[in-house]
Amino acid sequence: MPRFNSKTDGSRTVTPGGYDIYSIHATLLNGNVADIKGLVNTIEIIESIQTASIQVIMRLYDGMNFLENSHLIGGEKINLKIRRTSNTDKTFKESRDKFDIEVFVAAISGHTNPKPGLQAYTLECVSEHAMVSNTKKLNRSFNGVIGQLVTNIFTNDLGLENNVDFQTENISDSTDQIKGIYPNLSPLNALTWLTRNASNNGTPYFLYETIQDGLQFKSYNNMLEEGLYRVYNDAAFNQSTPNTPENYQELEKKILRLNAELNRSIYDSISDGSYSAKLHTIDISTKKYKQTQFVYDNEYKVDANMPFSEQLQIDNKKINEYTSNKEYYVSLNSKSFGKDMNYHKPATGSLLNKQSYFNNLGFMGLDMDIYGDFNLSVGRKIGIIIPKPDNNASISRGKRNFTDKYIGGSYIVSSISHYFSAEDYRCNVGLQKDSLGFSLDDEIVIGKSTKNTFKSNKKSKSVKTSRRMVAGRRIR
Repeated sequence: MPRFNSKTDGSRTVTPGGYDIYSIHATLLNGNVADIKGLVNTIEIIESIQTASIQVIMRLYDGMNFLENSHLIGGEKINLKIRRTSNTDKTFKESRDKFDIEVFVAAISGHTNPKPGLQAYTLECVSEHAMVSNTKKLNRSFNGVIGQLVTNIFTNDLGLENNVDFQTENISDSTDQIKGIYPNLSPLNALTWLTRNASNNGTPYFLYETIQDGLQFKSYNNMLEEGLYRVYNDAAFNQSTPNTPENYQELEKKILRLNAELNRSIYDSISDGSYSAKLHTIDISTKKYKQTQFVYDNEYKVDANMPFSEQLQIDNKKINEYTSNKEYYVSLNSKSFGKDMNYHKPATGSLLNKQSYFNNLGFMGLDMDIYGDFNLSVGRKIGIIIPKPDNNASISRGKRNFTDKYIGGSYIVSSISHYFSAEDYRCNVGLQKDSLGFSLDDEIVIGKSTKNTFKSNKKSKSVKTSRRMVAGRRIR
């Protein structure tokens, strides 16, 4: 892989798509260190709020039989140093925008022979703690606040170091205290198991890793409390002169491609319990049965307005007024530990709210491509500005109603693919939001109102008449 890509002038990057491969080293199983930068064709680094390890995928074009000569089999350590700099005389440590990543080969796949004398294959790599986790099972007892239990597994079982592999401030406090036994789970699976019952003001937790800040155990409302990282613009044309600081800043915020599958389904949202649900609990020690009803009142939202209209009624009920559309069943045992709470107890006060937050986060999703950003990470909140899809929108330039408030607005970054190729460095960013920037109950200005169009007796007659029509024939 070339040291510089085409978006440099040999001494500095001139667009956010420029980057410098400083080094790629592989530590082989015997301890030897091999420089493989010249073999690497593309690099993809993936983050997601749904996974507890970053993933690095490198495509190698091997014309020196490195696969055999290195005894490459998996488990080797790979260290990547990638940067963007305004002065290539600076050392890697002095560079402001950079990745210094250490991962381990988890799999070798995709072997092909593009031409005689050349083989290609892919190295799939994960963080060290993911490899360590697969070597252990936890079956010991635990007792304490969930946030502290998480930190204990980080340090004692995964061997992570505070302020190096994770930051204390990225471990959100969970006041839920539980007692029990880990049911023979790997450390990462045990963390996920704990996350299921952790809540912060009724919002769920996410366990994920970012390149810059390591492992994080963060509640949804803590994500939303942070300010916008950046606002991106889907403008069709650039306004600044190329190769100027102003142009660089404009390109940092430019959306190169935008795709919205939407996948909006009010049908699925109702049945999933997004807006209302019921919890049934039975305490096997006291033989007490209890029902708890949930109605959508989510306080923590990405944008300001809720994802449904109160005008929508089905069978003469609002969609958040149903009681049996989604039901959960939890078995309790309040006397199992005296005054201590067992694993299932926290669910009684937060399960319905958390499931609503989880479901509504999929209310709307976008995929966008932007120029590479070393500092963007999952879990952050960003803004999107999209011009309205209206041929007459040009006359509204400068007015507030020029932007699309349905697709645009605030989003949570749920996934990032940092992709380094010979052409440039780009990020494919997955975005999700649970709300809208405008109210669906505001006045609808298109179409014709049917209210008070006919007198009540005429309207009634019209309805009766229509019911007598079958296949265009009047039934007498």
